[in-house]
Amino acid sequence: MVQPETASWLNESRGSFGAAQSRFNDISSMDVTGAGALFMSAEYAVKAVIVEHYGCLPPSFETHRIVNLSHRIGLWSQFPPDLRAYLADIAPLDPHVRYPGETAYETLVSSSSNAEWQQRLTTAPRFIQYIERDVIGNPATFGKLTF
Repeated sequence: MVQPETASWLNESRGSFGAAQSRFNDISSMDVTGAGALFMSAEYAVKAVIVEHYGCLPPSFETHRIVNLSHRIGLWSQFPPDLRAYLADIAPLDPHVRYPGETAYETLVSSSSNAEWQQRLTTAPRFIQYIERDVIGNPATFGKLTF
């Protein structure tokens, strides 16, 4: 059983994924709004691991650099290769670093094909599920993390 705050972060993760999926379905492609929601989905899931350990998100973990954060807490080495690749792939989509409306961000989002976006959208729920069941829900794995 996870802490209530952890459950809230996981729900936010699922909600952001749902927003990204809906946006993709509504416009038959991905835009900066959907890409940002997809990034936030992964960020919330990673931060749920930290919240499960501390009961809240300490200020030192508020960074949006999700790959570095995953390395910092020992989570990166717990991911299977395909989920590591997924996280590295969406890390540049951080809406806190590249703001929607900036040409560079829009170019980054539009540079992927619909098939690539569909693959990311297929992987996202597996990523969240892996965090929930195989990291937070597995005491042996959770115990290997370094906070």
